[in-house]
Amino acid sequence: MEAQVCLGFRLNVPFWCGFRDPSSSNLHRTFPLPPPATLYGMAAAALGLRQDDQSRRSEMRFAVAIEKQGEQVESYSKWMKASEPAKGPEDKLAREAIRSRGNLSPDEAEWVSTTLIRQKIIQPVFIAGLLTGRDTAEEVMQALRSPFFPLCLGESDDAVDVEILGIEKPEPSQAPATGAVGGVHPGGALASLPTRFDPLKRGKWRLQRWLVTIPFPGGPLPSNNSPQRMACHGQVWDFEPGA
Repeated sequence: MEAQVCLGFRLNVPFWCGFRDPSSSNLHRTFPLPPPATLYGMAAAALGLRQDDQSRRSEMRFAVAIEKQGEQVESYSKWMKASEPAKGPEDKLAREAIRSRGNLSPDEAEWVSTTLIRQKIIQPVFIAGLLTGRDTAEEVMQALRSPFFPLCLGESDDAVDVEILGIEKPEPSQAPATGAVGGVHPGGALASLPTRFDPLKRGKWRLQRWLVTIPFPGGPLPSNNSPQRMACHGQVWDFEPGA
């Protein structure tokens, strides 16, 4: 098996970013740091992979830490949604079939407004690590320096500046954690981070998550004997579980 190394990079957000929980609806809550699924999407864009291309996902495991927390704000906008007009019981099954096929046309619907709330983080800084083989690490490093597609962190208008920190060999550590670590630990914030989307039949996807505890800047989590905890690039953290 090829030896694993860690490519480290600092993510400077010049304006804002947001990492929406995929299960949210009208309130787009943001995770406090970019989930592994978001970091893979950025790496994939740098490599020139098409959107939703998961072909390289099994090669990459990510770790992440907050260097500068930034300020969380909320934005408000109005969405117009198509809603079915009132119908009798005899039309219910037919209407459900039309809706399931996505064929509810504007002239058959009533339009209602709804408020959409998006949480954003203003000018945070994150440190991320990519655990992979050396060849892949060097490939991604060059791609991040000269990306195929413009890089963003979160939504398409969330610009990011990527600073390459180099390639190191991670070492086991029992020191206090400065980055996200798996499981529930005192002294941090819990988050269920999306890690990957597995394709299913008929355009469906299955979401995998990683429950982590996130320390905030200046407040590392207590040390423990976790065999997963690794040190590299000035951070002590866990890499996401493998597929």
